Order: sequence, then structure tokens, then C-alpha cells
Amino acid sequence: MSVDSLFRFDQVLRSRELGGRHFDWVHWDLLKRNADLYGDREAFVDTFYGVEPGRLRRRTWQQAYRDVNAMIFHLLDRAVPRGSVMVSHLPNSIESAYLDIVTSKLRMKHAGLNVDLGKSETVGVIKKLGPTVAVIVSEWHGREFAEWYLEAKQAVPNMRILVLPKDGEEVPAGCESLLDYFDPAIFTRYPENALGYLKTDPLEVHELLPTGGTTGVPKISQRTPMDWFHVHSVAIAERAGHGLYDTRLLIGPLSGGSGRLWGVHTPLYTGGRSIYLTEFDEKTVLQLTREEAVTIWVWNPALITRVVTHEAFNAETIRTLRLVSYSGAPMSGEVIEKLLRHGVPSFNVYGTSEVGGCMGPILSGISRDHLVQAAGVPYEGFDVPVIDNEGRRLGPGEVGEILIWNIHHGYWNSPEESRATYHEEGDGGPWEGYQHTGDLGVYDQDGYLRVVGRKKDMVLRGSQNIFPKEIEDHLSPHPKVRDIAVVGMPDPVLGERVCAFVVPQPGEHPTVEDFAAFLAARDVAKFKWPERVEVLDAMPLGPGGKIQKMKLREMIQEKLAAES
Repeated sequence: MSVDSLFRFDQVLRSRELGGRHFDWVHWDLLKRNADLYGDREAFVDTFYGVEPGRLRRRTWQQAYRDVNAMIFHLLDRAVPRGSVMVSHLPNSIESAYLDIVTSKLRMKHAGLNVDLGKSETVGVIKKLGPTVAVIVSEWHGREFAEWYLEAKQAVPNMRILVLPKDGEEVPAGCESLLDYFDPAIFTRYPENALGYLKTDPLEVHELLPTGGTTGVPKISQRTPMDWFHVHSVAIAERAGHGLYDTRLLIGPLSGGSGRLWGVHTPLYTGGRSIYLTEFDEKTVLQLTREEAVTIWVWNPALITRVVTHEAFNAETIRTLRLVSYSGAPMSGEVIEKLLRHGVPSFNVYGTSEVGGCMGPILSGISRDHLVQAAGVPYEGFDVPVIDNEGRRLGPGEVGEILIWNIHHGYWNSPEESRATYHEEGDGGPWEGYQHTGDLGVYDQDGYLRVVGRKKDMVLRGSQNIFPKEIEDHLSPHPKVRDIAVVGMPDPVLGERVCAFVVPQPGEHPTVEDFAAFLAARDVAKFKWPERVEVLDAMPLGPGGKIQKMKLREMIQEKLAAES
């Protein structure tokens, strides 16, 4: 357990009281189960070497079990300390999923870094965590990871640097090949059944999740198999209906919380097959969906929207698709409706990196309005109140800030930030241990929560509160719109007015007048209408694929300043 953890055992008891389920297994135990039960079934596929015929890499459950066990023995043979930190800096690949399983058996802590991080952020994280092992690609789209890690090794001299080589690539001097750690010759010295001697604790911190963006050294959230897998991922996988015969296509990074949920935890728990897309491209998503009989897409709304609005999207390319699971941000009602017209429901997970996904819909018998507009109902083991500015829990129909409680540990080596984030002041107040999300939401009479926007994104036009998500939901079906984001722009008289940033459909250029007519026909109050439209080629996205509204606000502020 981390010395700066906020965890107390009474959190486990409260989680149980809220219906959370707890087990005695960790990731490796499920891999062994799947190898025993489904050994010859295909488990993991990736496009690390490309998507051309014969280039996809494929591993069965039994092969994956042998790979993981070989790496465990190689690490032990090299005296890598149990309980130490491993950092991985990989694009989507089978090995990225393996590392979560390997570290779970070795009591190591695993931090997966997004490949979009820059040098200063990467070196900062390495110095912050002091890993004994770093698993990387030597270079990725101009980012010279091998050089960065070798430089950081001066501050962390005991760090081993293992490189996953691209096809035909030489491993840089000063680094080792990750492939050597899968050498099966190790089994002549260490029998696999000897791994039974290694015992693991599901309450021990295992996954370290960077929660920041691409600038500045991110905060590192601490998670255990119990809170992050048992209470969180098991409930999500079951409610979303992922099963043994599904093939899920992960189209976003494995390194973050959503990637671990959909790309590692869900396949381990359900036994289904996973395909990891190394380089995102809309045509490739549709090609793999057709050729590999994909049944579930998983990732965030921004990337899913790009696929669903692509010219190659049609009934034939998604004939096997039965579900879209997404998280990280709301998805436009128009995209959800378009998928529904093809018989494909969309399953949303709402939550935060620190606490995890705390709610989702109940698909059986769900109304169209709840599927399109609501975040869902809380998962067992969570408490998700909506409170007012005085800290009172609000009832149905009342808008307030969303709070989340689950078993929690706080950030790595940041006790003050941890206490501030979880309001751990020791005063025994009603919301001690809850994360304040900064999101505004409202429950309905059926217990479904609707997220109406971010507190900081809310536009205050005169005395009127405007929630950007409402306007985005109204305008996303507009025939000239492919993607839309609404922000407030400064105004000397009213304080703020509404500005709409739009990625248009090919050949289109929507105007303020277009949107005014569209919203008037839907009886939307005039004070909510966009008073400026800015057309973009693409939305600015963060590492997890979320639209960075802060950048949009900066863009319109700079434009207004230049015009004045």
C-alpha cells in the first residue's frame, strides 16, 4: 500500500453495503482461467505490424498465458524487485495488455503513458515514479522515446529499458529487446506451476493512471484490482453485455483508464476476443469490422463519430456490429440515432479517471430518451449524489454538481492534492471522501442521471445559464454538421455569448443563420442560439480523444482580441 494513500479498510465495508462485489483474484488469475477453459480460442489481435493480409498478430489464450509467464520468470530471473514500478510507453499492442497481467502477478505497479506525451512530461513522470522497468517503442511519430528514456536513466540509474521493436528494427544501444523476455527457454529452468508460490493481494495498488493532458507532468491516480477491476470493470462489463463470443475492436489508446477497462479488464473477465488498433483510421476500423466479424466497438465519442460520419460507413461494413461501448465524454444524439437505425445501441460509461466509471444505462427495456440523453444509473459499490452550492443532496429534477464515491487511494506521492480532490479534511463532513467532478447533472424520476455540462463550461449570458451540451445535442443532427462544440465567448455587455465551433460535412459551411433557423424550428429559446460560428478542419483533441474546450475558448478569445 502506498504510504500516501487515502485508503482505509472501512471503504471496503461501505462499498459492500452499496452492493459492490469483491473477489480474491487479480488479472493473472483470470488469464490462467481463460487458458484452462478456452485455450485454443483467439484472445488478442493487433495491427502493430500493419493491417495488410498476414500482418495482423494473433494470440490464443494459451499462447498469451505462456507469453505472460515467460516474462514473469525472466523478470524474476533478472532480480527485478517485486512491488516496484513498471512504466510502459507503447502504442496499442498485445504486449501493452500483457504488461498489466504480468505486473499483477509480480505485485508491481504499472503506469501506462500515452504516446502523445512530449519529452518534458515523459521525463518528469519517469523521475516522479522512479521505475525499475520501462517498456517502450524506440520512436513513435517523431517522438524519440529511446533517447528520452536513456537521458532519464541518468536520474533513475536502476531502470531497465525494454524496447518492443517494429518489424525489422534494431534495438538501440543501452536498451534490451522486449522479445527476449518471451523466450520460452526459461521454462527449462522454472516450471510454470511454480508461479503458485507468488501470492498477490487485490487490495494492493497496481495500476497507476496519469490523469493530465499533454502539457505538464500529469498527476498519477492509484488503483487496485479491487476498486478498479472488481467493483468497476466487472459491473460495467456485465451491464454492457460483453460476452465470451464477442469480438471487440479497441480504437483508442490502451494506456488510459478507458483503454484498461475495455481492452484488458473486459476481455479477461468475459473471455471474449479483443482487437487492438495501433493506428486509428476510419476506413481501417470499417475494414476490420467487416473482415474480423467485430461485434463491439469500444472507445470515445470523438473517434466513433468520425467513423459513423465517414463516407464508407454503411450497413454492409457493420453487419456483425451489435453494440458500441463508449466513455470519456458524451456522444451526440445524432450519432447514437444513426447507429440505432442500424440496430446498434450505444452503451455509455460516465465517470472520472480518479474514481472510475460510476454509472451506465440498463439496456434491457431502456427508453430511447434514456439511451440518447442520459448517462445512466449508478453501479453497485458507488454513491453518486447531486448537490447544490450549500452541499445538500438534491432530488429528481434539480440541477447540481455531481459527486462520486468509491474505494479510493488518491494520487501518487501527492498527499495534499489527494486530500483536496477527495475532500479528505478529517472533519467527518457528509462529502468527505467524495470526488467533486465539476459536472452538472440532474436525476429524473426513474433514477437516470443526465449530465447537462461542466460548471466551468456553462455559459452565463446576462442572467441566463446556458448548458453547451444541450445546444450541441440540438445541432448535431444538422445536415451541415459533422462535429460540433459550443463554448462561451466574452462579451462586454452580457458577459458571454454562445460560439459554435463546427467541423462541417464535406463541401458545407454552416452559418449563424443556418443554426438560427434550425433551432427556431425546434422551439429552442433564442438566448441559447449561437451568435458566432467558427469552422474547423478538426477539433483539438486531448490524449484520450476528448475535445479540448479550453483551446476553443482560447481560440475565440484571441480572434476577438485581434478583431478589436
